[in-house]
Amino acid sequence: MVLYGARLGGVAQCRGISVRHPIRYSGRKVSRAVVRVTYEEQHRDGKTMYGYMKKATKGGVIVEMVGDDNGGGDEGSLEGFLPWQEAPISINKKVKKHETMKELMPLGLQREFTVYEDEDGAYAAAEVVVSAKTIDQDMMWRRMEQINEHCTYEKENFSVVVNGVNKGGLTAFVAGYPVFVPISQLKRRDDGKMWDVPALQTAYMKKRIRITILEVNPDQRRVVCSEVKALENDIIRQLEVGHVIQGKIRKIEKFGAFVGIEGTRASALLHISNISGEHVDHPADILSQGEYIKAVIIGMNEDYTNISLSTSVLEKEKGDMVNDKELVFSTADEMASSFREEVLNQ
Repeated sequence: MVLYGARLGGVAQCRGISVRHPIRYSGRKVSRAVVRVTYEEQHRDGKTMYGYMKKATKGGVIVEMVGDDNGGGDEGSLEGFLPWQEAPISINKKVKKHETMKELMPLGLQREFTVYEDEDGAYAAAEVVVSAKTIDQDMMWRRMEQINEHCTYEKENFSVVVNGVNKGGLTAFVAGYPVFVPISQLKRRDDGKMWDVPALQTAYMKKRIRITILEVNPDQRRVVCSEVKALENDIIRQLEVGHVIQGKIRKIEKFGAFVGIEGTRASALLHISNISGEHVDHPADILSQGEYIKAVIIGMNEDYTNISLSTSVLEKEKGDMVNDKELVFSTADEMASSFREEVLNQ
């Protein structure tokens, strides 16, 4: 999986691994930091330029800029100031402000920046102000959108350490981005009581848990995660064609029955043609809503959707589902094994 923003603050970041890489420019190792400045429409007065870290000051770094986004132009035509508040984001640890530039702007670093006009003249050291933080925030958001796709379509989970609790739920970081896990998306308490802050502190604070992304809000740039959905993903990822599932019939239609897969909120379709080897006029003639059944998976998409079930392949004799469905359920694992062998031999 390739993630956006693999390099933040001069550090390669992926799955919690931090490795510093030497930067090469024009086939040789550079002796000073090359700073690439990029315009983003959502920011204010952006320009695309290149620049070099010229001088470190107490409040930030002076960047000498040259030319356009292809590196053309005359060196020294413009100076920008990078205040420590706009320094690159460190997703591994908090860096104190007096250490920020030393830690996150080492010589040899190549990266993107946003340029702002210093309209108020707050930074007399340079003509414009540059920001690394805004670019990193955008990179991290695009990374979260990518991770969300993997969580949605591949049922991926990940491990995080809870760093905060409140009456609404838990907070943590995923790849450096803050996320929220609401109480409604946590496992139930063992004693059956409702979660409160003291109980959350005891059960979760500073503990490592497995979660998955439930929702991303691009307008608010808010990420909501779920522990319950992660447990469901673990079950769904084990599903394969030929495997027996147990579930509760949630709804019956004239074309078939929808079966809720045990331990998940996912449903699978048991089509009327797959209920029995004998003709069935209506699924309700054989099945009841709320009834627990066993069935075998005969098909599903790669993203674990559109799961199709069959009970007819579990019949020893044609019509067993009509005459004695409990017998079919009791020998389901045995008959499913024979079905899997047939599928593998095809």
